[in-house]
Amino acid sequence: MNYLIFRTDRIGDFLIISTLIKSIKRNDPKSKIFIVASKKNEEFIKRNHLVDKVFLLRSKKILDRVKLLLELRKYKFDNIIVSDKKNRSIILTLLLKSKNKIFNVSKYSQKKFLNIFYKNVFIDNDKIKNQSVKDILSINCKSLDITLKEEDFHYLNEDQFKGNYTHSNFLDLDNLKFLIFHYDEKWETKSYSKLFKKASNFTNISINKNVFKNFLIDLSKKTSKNIIVTTGAIQTNLINEIQNSSKKINESLYELDLQGLKGYLFTNEDFYSISHLISKSSQFISCHGAFTHIASNYKIKILDVIEKSKFIHYGKITNSMKNYKSLYRDNFETLSKDIIKYS
Repeated sequence: MNYLIFRTDRIGDFLIISTLIKSIKRNDPKSKIFIVASKKNEEFIKRNHLVDKVFLLRSKKILDRVKLLLELRKYKFDNIIVSDKKNRSIILTLLLKSKNKIFNVSKYSQKKFLNIFYKNVFIDNDKIKNQSVKDILSINCKSLDITLKEEDFHYLNEDQFKGNYTHSNFLDLDNLKFLIFHYDEKWETKSYSKLFKKASNFTNISINKNVFKNFLIDLSKKTSKNIIVTTGAIQTNLINEIQNSSKKINESLYELDLQGLKGYLFTNEDFYSISHLISKSSQFISCHGAFTHIASNYKIKILDVIEKSKFIHYGKITNSMKNYKSLYRDNFETLSKDIIKYS
């Protein structure tokens, strides 16, 4: 059977429904999975071993939507799933032929209208407090007449991203005991708000170089692990300071002196290289993002820093994650104590 799934948003959102795709493939090994992607997640989805073909929604322009519709009409789909809850995806699905259509929507008005014509219409929003993402995935599976199992939450292969890691001559990850502290723009409210405007209202974590370095020393001593610090796409003030005071190994790797202990700073690493690092680590510490899902897939211990006011939202997403602990954003001197406590 052919399955078309709309996921025209980010990598993290695609990772959430990768569980559904894994379930489909397990229940229907001969199935073909087609994904409608965005520019933000297209490349990652194309590398996914569970996906057979990717269609790109190039922009929100009407002409690009028409071009995509005409391309999709060349194929026969047995099942179409609107997973991204976007109006554009709903409209395109209404204009396509399929035996079974599943709509995940965020508004009750959408559900009321679609229920006139279709039975598989499901509300997915933060107002339904007792309904997790796992519940939504289970409902979608039931509508496809398939079962969802725990193994479906582990959809990435071992060493899937190994080819993207280029530092094996210096750091042999298989023989290194380490944990990862992922320091991206989300730790600095000012930097984060450049990407996500609402972040300007988030709690300011406020980290300075000396406090952070002392924290890394204490964390390494507490865990008896090497510390690897990874970075995001946007340069941050703290990382610039640490980079300038660390021993340079190559263009993207620095050695940190943690009072006799060793730590490492990775800069300019792509998503896939960091994913490989995570898969080999014993613990992953970060502000919530796509890498949280990568760590969960590989059953890595997770300390996930979230905004307290968004606890329900993140709780719905992480409900199925094992070995997981969330911590609230706070001044780093306070937050760091909790990180060390639970590490």
